[in-house]
Amino acid sequence: MDITQLGAIVGLATGAVGLTDKATSTVASIKELFDGDKAPDSSEAAKLLNALAGELTSANMMNVQLSAMLKTLTDELRRQDEFASEVAQYELFKTPYDAMVYKLKADTVGQPSHFICPVCLKRDKLVSFIAGTGDYKYCQADATHQFQFSDTPYTEAETTYGC
Repeated sequence: MDITQLGAIVGLATGAVGLTDKATSTVASIKELFDGDKAPDSSEAAKLLNALAGELTSANMMNVQLSAMLKTLTDELRRQDEFASEVAQYELFKTPYDAMVYKLKADTVGQPSHFICPVCLKRDKLVSFIAGTGDYKYCQADATHQFQFSDTPYTEAETTYGC
């Protein structure tokens, strides 16, 4: 979660509360204007009503912005929770050749055994499968992320023919 986003929400909420307080004060002034026995000053009443309309419009606009920001924040928190749940299905695994990858936990149901890239997971917050056959496997999102799983010795034929 972005802390500046939270700060903006708090600031907007504080502003909306301030405008609501100001509107409440304006309503009290209008009420005082109409209380009593004498006729209210119509120009003063019009001025206060216009001020109230502006304050309520501003508060409403801030509330709309606040609602949108809260929805965005809620969606982000939901995405983070979903990602954390997905990541919890994996455990750090060291290949026989000291490459560190994440492996699906054995008790996870509904998925075949597989590995994911630790670089993408930590740096990019991305679950990227490791693919390939043979000694080296690679990250599907970034083929420069390679991991050694075994070390097949070259056969004499391969060394003779330069394979």
